[in-house]
This record gives sequence, C-alpha cells and structure tokens, in this order.
Amino acid sequence: MTNPLPEPLRTRWQPLRIGLVDLFHYDVEEFHFRDGRLLLRGNNGTGKSKVLALTLPFLLDGDLSPRRVEPDGDPGKRMEWNLLLGGEHPHTERLGYTWIEFERHDASTGESHFRTLLCGLKAVSGRGIARHWYAVTELRVQHGLGTPVEGFLSLVDATGTALTRDRLAEAVAGHGMVYDQAKTYRRAVDEALFGLGEQRYGALVDLLVQLRQPQLSKRPNEAALSRALTEALPPVDQAVIADVAEAFRSLDEEKTELAAASAAERAAAGFLEHYRRYARVATRRRARLPRSEHSRYEHRQSDLAEAQAQQAGAEEER
Repeated sequence: MTNPLPEPLRTRWQPLRIGLVDLFHYDVEEFHFRDGRLLLRGNNGTGKSKVLALTLPFLLDGDLSPRRVEPDGDPGKRMEWNLLLGGEHPHTERLGYTWIEFERHDASTGESHFRTLLCGLKAVSGRGIARHWYAVTELRVQHGLGTPVEGFLSLVDATGTALTRDRLAEAVAGHGMVYDQAKTYRRAVDEALFGLGEQRYGALVDLLVQLRQPQLSKRPNEAALSRALTEALPPVDQAVIADVAEAFRSLDEEKTELAAASAAERAAAGFLEHYRRYARVATRRRARLPRSEHSRYEHRQSDLAEAQAQQAGAEEER
C-alpha cells in the first residue's frame, strides 16, 4: 500500500472511496473523496459520467435497468456494454466489480467504522448480464494490486482476475453478507447506513436518480421532481399527528359545546322576553289594589282636611 488511504473525520457516515474493477475501460481504479466530496475532471469522453453511473446512486439502488443506471435513462445503454464494450473487448465474457466505501468516526470510543458496498457483474456475449450479486461488508477494499493485506478485502486474486461470487462470499465471511436480490441488498444498505425504513429509503434513492439527470435545469420535469421531493420528505412524527388529531377532537368538542351554549343563550333570551311581558302584566294586576287603596286614602285625606277646615271655621264663628 504505497498511497495512504483516506481516514474518517466525521461522526456520521460519509463516502471515502469509490472504485471499479474490470469495468468499462478500467482494470483496477479507485477515486478518493475529500470531506465527503469528489471532483472528477477530464476531457469529454474520458469516462467521468460512466464512473458516477456505475457507482452512485447505483450502489445505493442495485437496479441494473438503464433508466436507473444511466443519467439520461437511455434504454440502449445496457449494463453488459460496460463489461463487453459492445463486442470490442477481447474476451466473450468478463467479470467486474463496482464499489463504494463509507466511514464514520465514533467520538466516544475513538474507533473508526467502515462499510463497503459492492456489486459484482458477469457478462457473457449473447446472454447479457449472466449473473450479478451484491455485498455489504465492514472490510475495506485493498488499494491496488499489491500483496494481500490482512483485514482488507482484495477483489482480485494473485493473477489479477476478479473474484467470483463464491470466492467473494468466502472473503467477507464473518465481516459481511453477499446478496443475490436487489431488494434484500437495499434493505441491508439502509440498515447499515441510514435506518430510514423501506419506504423512505426507496423515496431517497428515487430522489437521487431524479436529481442526477444531466442538464436538469434545462429540461426540468416539474411534476416528477416535485413528486420525488415530496416522497423523499420524512413522515410526520406520530406524536405530532396524535397532538393534531387530539386538537381537532378538542375543536369538535368545543364546537359542540359552543353550539349548545348558543342554543341555551337563545332559549334563555326567548324565555326572558316572554317572562318580561308576563311580569309587566302580573305587576299591573298586583298593583291594582294598592293603587285603589291609595286613591281612597287620598280621598279620605282630602275629606279630613275639608272637615277640619269646617270645624275651625265653626269654632271661630262660635
């Protein structure tokens, strides 16, 4: 190992390296990320887009169909072409690998953790992709073609030939798993790196496929992009949903109580109007006798005053 390998710096998973083994025009090639970012520079036709098409988001997805692998979704660009080069490769069959390495640093223990995602592809002339398989392992891929190093995974043997599926399974035994189905592989990737669940992880990968389209801003598909962004949103927390539901239930209860209070207020107002009329009539009826007695009292007072005046006049005349 002449070149130092990149080491983890963050506490969350980030890509460190991507690599190709016996794919496209590459024998054994790898590209290093810096702080989770990768810049590929080169003239047109040198294979920059091909490197990304064969690594990301393909290694997160595992779907070999051209619409998922190729940035432009061209159905004519089948996966076997990346191995046999349209018949230009000197052999009628070819086996290769594409891989990506993720890492994170555990600040509490000081340990570094690695996860490598791989896809092995075997193409046979006239048969297309004869077999393919995937793997998720904690081993790091060995750099270059040197002597095998303990604790690292070499994807080629001593003769420089890419490992078969069975030999890969032996190499990662106890350090990872080999998968034959894309669905189980995606589930393993999600569990190893993201922990989103099948639905959210599928939405995330769909979003990556949408966003990596070439010249996305020049030929935007607003509906598809909006749908992908919407599906990639995390679901609302169940506690929040419960709170909102409870609030709506409370609103319904308060609405019912308000309606009942309004009905009671209207009924009370109607009763009060009728009772006022009744009270006025009843008051007049009850006041009739006192008024009559008061009138008699005033008459008696007047008669008394008149009699007293007559008495005083008589006494004076006497």
